[in-house]
Amino acid sequence: MQYTQNEKNMLIKVNEIGLQIDTLPEENFIFVVLSPYLDQLMTLLKRLNPTEMQMLFIRYEGVMKVMRMIEDGAQAMEKNWD
Repeated sequence: MQYTQNEKNMLIKVNEIGLQIDTLPEENFIFVVLSPYLDQLMTLLKRLNPTEMQMLFIRYEGVMKVMRMIEDGAQAMEKNWD
């Protein structure tokens, strides 16, 4: 999968943030730092097939951590609504 320069820059930045998740003080702070990148990240992920997404997560482990954090947060919110 080829990425544009803007996508590469975004992936590098999100990867850096994701690799720091365990060292950052709280989840809300992480979302504030991530917010400028989330729309572009989601647009990119939507166009990838499962194999491409897996390759992206292998190359950018921090991006995978960010997506896992978002999924965990969404599941926690869903449990609170039930």
